[in-house]
Amino acid sequence: MSEKHSKSIPTQKLTGMQVVNSKGAIIGSVKDLAINPTNREVFLLIETKEGGNIEISLTDVSSIEDVILLAKSESESPTPPLPTQATAATIACSTCGSSLPAHAKFCAKCGSHLK
Repeated sequence: MSEKHSKSIPTQKLTGMQVVNSKGAIIGSVKDLAINPTNREVFLLIETKEGGNIEISLTDVSSIEDVILLAKSESESPTPPLPTQATAATIACSTCGSSLPAHAKFCAKCGSHLK
């Protein structure tokens, strides 16, 4: 049996894992797994940061390690775009000057802690 097929992940390990989109934003965490017996498709039931629930097919998952990384599929992105006023609020890193979202705690470019 190949190594690719021998790595199984128990449901208990998946439950509670953070789900991250292809851009690195946290979407939410795994609440449970669901199976559609008709087409034999497996879904992750995700509780979003906003408190809602979404389903993501396992075919849309790129990697499962410390977090669940979704494959790049912007047309099927489960997170709606943020309102314009929320995306307009930015701050500058005091170390390197990068423009960052106002809610950032660390600089994405240099890693400095933002105050």
